[in-house]
Amino acid sequence: MPATILVVDDEPRMVEILQLALEAAGHQVLTAPDAAHAWRLLTEHPVSLVVLDVMLPGTSGIELCRRIRDHSAVPVVLLTALSRTSERVAGLEAGADDYLTKPFSPRELVLRVAAILRRAQDAPAQPLVTTRRTVGDLVLDAARADARRGVRELHLTPGEFRLLWLLTERPGSTVGTDLLLEAIGVTTDAWRGRGALRTAIYRLRAKLESEGEPAVIVTEHGRGYRFVTSPGSG
Repeated sequence: MPATILVVDDEPRMVEILQLALEAAGHQVLTAPDAAHAWRLLTEHPVSLVVLDVMLPGTSGIELCRRIRDHSAVPVVLLTALSRTSERVAGLEAGADDYLTKPFSPRELVLRVAAILRRAQDAPAQPLVTTRRTVGDLVLDAARADARRGVRELHLTPGEFRLLWLLTERPGSTVGTDLLLEAIGVTTDAWRGRGALRTAIYRLRAKLESEGEPAVIVTEHGRGYRFVTSPGSG
């Protein structure tokens, strides 16, 4: 049956091939080149199945699969150019429903997708998370990219909003540098990337924290940052 399928791959030619094959089978196709773009689409659209390449820039397909599985039962098909059994096992342990080793026939993918969708047809597709989030006195609206703390509107840039949305996904847990870099659109191998992230966090803190208030974004040196719901606890 027709479904909305998200294809995540950083190879444009592969994306084109898969999109053509899946659309020919009657499906609607969304595409993303990396984990950050994929997660944004998953939170905004009801997706029935994800076709996910293992080798992505920044956050790997296996890590993204694990993150998806933490929030949803949406089926995931992994694409891998790695022939080692250990890599396939890692993907299945992360929660993938099936995998295909490159090169493969697009027709085979379409048939496997159809079989998985038949098994999952009783579970309606939904976005992974709500577009509204409340954390303490902080209220975020992803649909409008609007953020307020108490009665104060924060006037965040799109990049700052993406950072805050990511940091507040699991308050108290450290968010890795790579994911945060992807949120602001900076590649992890850019020599200025970490400096750009520090600057973005500094500006976000300035908008979040009034003078004299304890920090709500805590630096975890060498690891990333975390949002704390009880300022001063970190």
